[in-house]
Amino acid sequence: MGDRIIIGERDPRQVREAMLQGWRHARPLVGRHYPRGLLNEFPRQDLRPFRAVEVADTSVLADFNAPLQGLELAIDCTIIERRDDASPSTPGDDLLEQLASGGPGMQAALAGADTDFHAGMPFARGDESDDSRFYDRERMVDHLDAPTRGEIAALYRRFLRPGMAILDLMASWNSHLPDDVELTVTGLGMNASELAHNPRLSTRLIHDLNQAPRLPWPDATFDAVLCALSIEYLTQPLAVVAELARVVKPGAPCVITFSDRWFPPKAIRLWSELHPFERMALVTDYLRLSGEFENLATESLRGLPAPAGTWRPQGRPFADPLFAVWGYRVSRR
Repeated sequence: MGDRIIIGERDPRQVREAMLQGWRHARPLVGRHYPRGLLNEFPRQDLRPFRAVEVADTSVLADFNAPLQGLELAIDCTIIERRDDASPSTPGDDLLEQLASGGPGMQAALAGADTDFHAGMPFARGDESDDSRFYDRERMVDHLDAPTRGEIAALYRRFLRPGMAILDLMASWNSHLPDDVELTVTGLGMNASELAHNPRLSTRLIHDLNQAPRLPWPDATFDAVLCALSIEYLTQPLAVVAELARVVKPGAPCVITFSDRWFPPKAIRLWSELHPFERMALVTDYLRLSGEFENLATESLRGLPAPAGTWRPQGRPFADPLFAVWGYRVSRR
């Protein structure tokens, strides 16, 4: 399939005031998504999302449109498996229902206002001890399934050309790069042993971005910057992104990938509070707020078959999901 479709136009009547149901938590924040069960007119167990457009003391202007409504989609489908025991259904309707559920579309920006990701102390962490102590122990493990690691490499391939100078930000022992693309790779990380075991790195640097966001390279040094499975640990992300904009060349891509596994003590508090698709909105905001990246885009991949014999979190049948955000350094004229 390559058609472009829209899953229903947005209905302005679905944006209306709703009363908060005995709100015992922090007030909802503009642009964020919350379960409908927080509102008086819905049962508490209703987890369908609404978006807070405006917030008052006891009420909220809520957008009840599904996150994907009104957004143009390009769908590419590959049949991975055919099952004779599948129950009869209408494939098209079933596909659209699956696409429209589970959060896709939450990463879209709120029209006319910024999403409030910065109230309170969103970049605080459960473990505020010195990061160098936490990362002093090497962790030579794969944090994602093999299929998802392969998808990161396939995604990177779209942005890379032979001979490029790459910055692997917050690097470890695996840069998830395609094997057949010759690159000059600089790795910035926190564990010397992990970096030493990474065969793709030409240069290795131990550097704590949470202590010192300033990067030790001249302007326009790199042809691309990649950051895999680490963005959630930055406590000064806007300062780091500003530095990324400085050290990459005009037109260079910045590609950030993540999944739903991380080290909870060292991830920022906000990360665990957000829906996975809202995390894409947050990371996109980092690039947007810098004012130095353009053509911002997001991509998600879910539902790949799990590798046989691998441990699955909560027994889920699928491989780890992949979420990606990217943009290109603004070319100044």
